[in-house]
Amino acid sequence: MKQTVLHQKHLRVNAKMTEYQDWQTPLLFSDALSEYQAVRAAMGLFDIGYLGRIEITGLGAAALLQKVLTRNIDKITTGSVHYSLICNEAGFVLDDVLILRLAGNRYLLTTNAGNTDKILQWLKKHATDDAQIIDKTQALAQFALQGPQSFPVLEKLTESGLNKMKPRAVREVTIQGVVVTISRCGYTGEKGYELLVPADRAEALWDAVMAAGSDSGLLPCGFACRDILRLETGHLLYGNDLDETRTPLEAGLGSFVDFKKEFIGKEALLKLQVEGPKQKLIGFILVDKGVPKSGGSIFSESSEIGVVTSGAQSPRRRTGIGLGYVLSRYAQAGQEIEIEVRDREIAAKIVDLPFYRKKI
Repeated sequence: MKQTVLHQKHLRVNAKMTEYQDWQTPLLFSDALSEYQAVRAAMGLFDIGYLGRIEITGLGAAALLQKVLTRNIDKITTGSVHYSLICNEAGFVLDDVLILRLAGNRYLLTTNAGNTDKILQWLKKHATDDAQIIDKTQALAQFALQGPQSFPVLEKLTESGLNKMKPRAVREVTIQGVVVTISRCGYTGEKGYELLVPADRAEALWDAVMAAGSDSGLLPCGFACRDILRLETGHLLYGNDLDETRTPLEAGLGSFVDFKKEFIGKEALLKLQVEGPKQKLIGFILVDKGVPKSGGSIFSESSEIGVVTSGAQSPRRRTGIGLGYVLSRYAQAGQEIEIEVRDREIAAKIVDLPFYRKKI
C-alpha cells in the first residue's frame, strides 16, 4: 500500500486512515460533517498526494498531448490549468486529468491515484524522441486548500504577495524560501487552490498553511468529506463514475472533447455521437430517507434500468443524492425512479447536475 509523504504526520494526530486506489489516505481527522462545514463556510486542507504528477517537456511535448488529450492543447495558454480526458482507440476513458501549462514547452499532468503507471506507459508509447516524460509523483507533494477563506491564508504566506488569481490560473510563488506551484482549481465547488510542493518540504509547508489559517476556521480534511463535496458539485470519481468501460459521451463530458482536432479515440467517439450512447450518466435525489451506495440498482416501474455509481447523504440538500448510469431514454430531469438501498426500493427523481453550485 502506497503512502503520501505526510502519512506519519497524519498518524501522529490520530487521523482515521482508509485505502483508496492502492494508497493509504486520511478518511477523517475529526468527523465528516465538521470537515464538510469547514470547507463550505471557511476552508479545509486536504493531502492529495495520492494523485499522480507527470511532467512533459521538450519540443515534442505539445504534439504528444495534442494526440492523447481530448482537449485542444493549442487553446491551453501558459499559466493555465484545464480538465481533459485521455481515451483509448475505442473511445473509452483511460483517465480524466488536469493539464497545467507551466511554460511554453513544459506541462504537468495530474492523474488519478490508480492510473499513474498506466498513463505513464500510455504517454511513453505515443511519445516521440523530442518529448521528455518524467514521473514527479514522489518528488512532489500535493495539497488542496479549499473554501471561501482560502485566498487570505495563501496571501499571508507568500513572500512576494499573491495577487488574486482567476479560476484555472497557475503560477509559481515562494513560501518560506520554497518555490511552490499554485493553481486555482479544486474538487469541492468552493473557491480553492492546489499546491505542488517539494516532497522534502511538505511537512513544514503543511504546518505553515495550518498555522496561517488557525484563527480563520481552517481544518485538516479527509477523503470522507471530500467525497461528499465533490458529489454535491457533480464531479465524477474515476473508478466509480468513470472507467475503461465508459466514454465521455455517456458520462456527460462531451464539452471536453474537441472534435475539430485529431486525438486517439476520435473516430470511435464520432461514431457513438451519431448512433447515440445506450446509457447516460444521471444525477438523482432520494424522495424518501436512505443513503444510496455504489452498485445499487436503479429501477423504473419495477424494471431495472441502470446502476448507482456514487451516493451520499448531502448536508446541503438534506437528503440522499447520487450518480448513476441509466438507459438513455430514461435520462431526463424529472423522471421518477427507484433506487436500491439495503434491499429496499427508495423513491427518487432525476435532477440536473450539479446538486450544488456557487459562484467562485
